[in-house]
Amino acid sequence: GMFLLADVRATGLSGEDFALRLLEEEQVAVMPGEAFGDGINGFVRISLTVPDENIREASARIRRFAASLGA
Repeated sequence: GMFLLADVRATGLSGEDFALRLLEEEQVAVMPGEAFGDGINGFVRISLTVPDENIREASARIRRFAASLGA
Protein backbone atom coordinates (compact mmCIF):
# COMPACT_ATOMS: atom_id res chain seq x y z
CA GLY A 1 0.00 0.00 0.00
CA MET A 2 0.86 3.64 -0.23
CA PHE A 3 1.28 5.35 3.12
CA LEU A 4 2.62 8.59 4.52
CA LEU A 5 4.03 9.08 8.03
CA ALA A 6 3.27 12.48 9.54
CA ASP A 7 5.13 13.80 12.58
CA VAL A 8 2.51 15.18 15.00
CA ARG A 9 4.79 15.82 17.99
CA ALA A 10 4.52 19.62 17.56
CA THR A 11 0.84 19.35 18.50
CA GLY A 12 1.75 18.19 22.00
CA LEU A 13 -0.23 14.98 21.49
CA SER A 14 0.95 11.42 21.13
CA GLY A 15 0.21 9.73 17.84
CA GLU A 16 -2.53 7.76 19.54
CA ASP A 17 -4.19 10.84 21.07
CA PHE A 18 -3.89 12.73 17.79
CA ALA A 19 -5.50 9.86 15.86
CA LEU A 20 -8.38 9.49 18.34
CA ARG A 21 -9.16 13.19 18.49
CA LEU A 22 -8.84 13.60 14.72
CA LEU A 23 -11.41 10.85 14.24
CA GLU A 24 -13.76 12.34 16.83
CA GLU A 25 -13.43 15.97 15.75
CA GLU A 26 -12.85 15.78 11.99
CA GLN A 27 -14.03 12.26 11.07
CA VAL A 28 -10.64 11.38 9.56
CA ALA A 29 -9.16 7.98 10.39
CA VAL A 30 -5.38 7.56 10.62
CA MET A 31 -3.26 4.97 12.43
CA PRO A 32 -1.10 6.04 15.36
CA GLY A 33 2.58 5.31 14.90
CA GLU A 34 2.62 3.61 18.29
CA ALA A 35 0.71 0.73 16.68
CA PHE A 36 3.84 -0.05 14.63
CA GLY A 37 6.47 0.10 17.35
CA ASP A 38 8.35 2.56 19.51
CA GLY A 39 10.41 3.88 16.61
CA ILE A 40 7.54 5.98 15.28
CA ASN A 41 5.90 7.24 18.46
CA GLY A 42 4.50 10.71 17.85
CA PHE A 43 3.66 9.98 14.22
CA VAL A 44 0.48 8.96 12.41
CA ARG A 45 0.24 6.80 9.31
CA ILE A 46 -2.02 8.12 6.57
CA SER A 47 -3.27 5.82 3.83
CA LEU A 48 -3.09 7.18 0.29
CA THR A 49 -5.24 4.43 -1.21
CA VAL A 50 -8.41 6.48 -1.68
CA PRO A 51 -9.39 8.81 -4.54
CA ASP A 52 -7.46 12.09 -4.79
CA GLU A 53 -10.50 14.18 -3.83
CA ASN A 54 -10.79 12.23 -0.56
CA ILE A 55 -7.10 12.80 0.16
CA ARG A 56 -7.50 16.54 -0.48
CA GLU A 57 -10.49 16.75 1.86
CA ALA A 58 -8.77 14.69 4.56
CA SER A 59 -5.65 16.88 4.24
CA ALA A 60 -7.73 20.02 4.78
CA ARG A 61 -9.34 18.48 7.85
CA ILE A 62 -5.98 17.36 9.26
CA ARG A 63 -4.55 20.87 8.75
CA ARG A 64 -7.60 22.44 10.42
CA PHE A 65 -7.33 20.05 13.37
CA ALA A 66 -3.58 20.64 13.80
CA ALA A 67 -4.13 24.41 13.61
CA SER A 68 -6.75 24.19 16.35
CA LEU A 69 -4.02 22.69 18.54
CA GLY A 70 -1.67 25.57 17.79
CA ALA A 71 0.62 23.48 15.58
